[in-house]
Amino acid sequence: MATPAATPKNKVAINVAISATAPAAATIFSNPADVAKTRLNMDRELQSAGKPPRYTGTADCIRQVWASEGLAGVQRGLSFAMVREASKCSFRIGLHEPIVESLHAGPGPAPFITKVAAGLVSGGVAALICNPLDLTKTRLQLEATHARGSAASSGPLAIITSAVRHEGVGSLWAGTQVGVVRSMLATGSILAVHTHLKETMRSPNAGTDACCAFVASTVAVALINPADVVRTRLYSQPVGEDGVGKLYAGSVDCVRKILTVEGPSAFYKGVAAHLIRAGPHIVLTFVFIGWMKRFVGLAPL
Repeated sequence: MATPAATPKNKVAINVAISATAPAAATIFSNPADVAKTRLNMDRELQSAGKPPRYTGTADCIRQVWASEGLAGVQRGLSFAMVREASKCSFRIGLHEPIVESLHAGPGPAPFITKVAAGLVSGGVAALICNPLDLTKTRLQLEATHARGSAASSGPLAIITSAVRHEGVGSLWAGTQVGVVRSMLATGSILAVHTHLKETMRSPNAGTDACCAFVASTVAVALINPADVVRTRLYSQPVGEDGVGKLYAGSVDCVRKILTVEGPSAFYKGVAAHLIRAGPHIVLTFVFIGWMKRFVGLAPL
């Protein structure tokens, strides 16, 4: 029996629920590459490019983590990463379509620029609200020997409690500016490129969902990796007793120091791991979204 189509009354709620569930499920497969990306972002922090890196690449990083920490290390912070992905994507993806519809009242598909604008808005809102989740996930994925990774074994609540106790509630929004920029660029590019490509397909299916999502993920990684490196550094830096960061005074100072000490190429540290993580993650996310939306009678993204 055919599943009844969602009514306008519950369409937004279903969109949000699907947008949370699909990326959370995809995280199970992409988390090892995300852990590697975080470790590679931190490799040779504020050390000259001439110093040999700890990891020769993504595969070597995962191999070393597996050797020293086992499966728990490779999947470090998985459960919290799923919570973070579900929470953030309920805003990033779930609100995108309603925003597009509010900006485009005319017949036919919305212009590409409208899709980008909607992604910038939904991505910015998601990053602002969910920054504490991003910060906690990053610290969970650090090595236990790192100043910010020592509390990871106690779980996300210990990280959040420690940050609030020693640095204040505001510390949970450290790096918000770069986080918002990153999320806006990622959401604007991924959703605009993916939906625009899908509209050119005559018969959308899981295969076209996957192809369009992979192209979108490649564009997004190229745009956001520099912001990803800066965000990871700001989330991970140690602070003094006054609650002020010991390495960076803020986003601009972080960019300046990375550029001066490590060189421009440092902004693309971990880019291979980022693509290995983002490609499959975004592909699986949109394939899952497509399946779920077709099942309930909604048009896929």
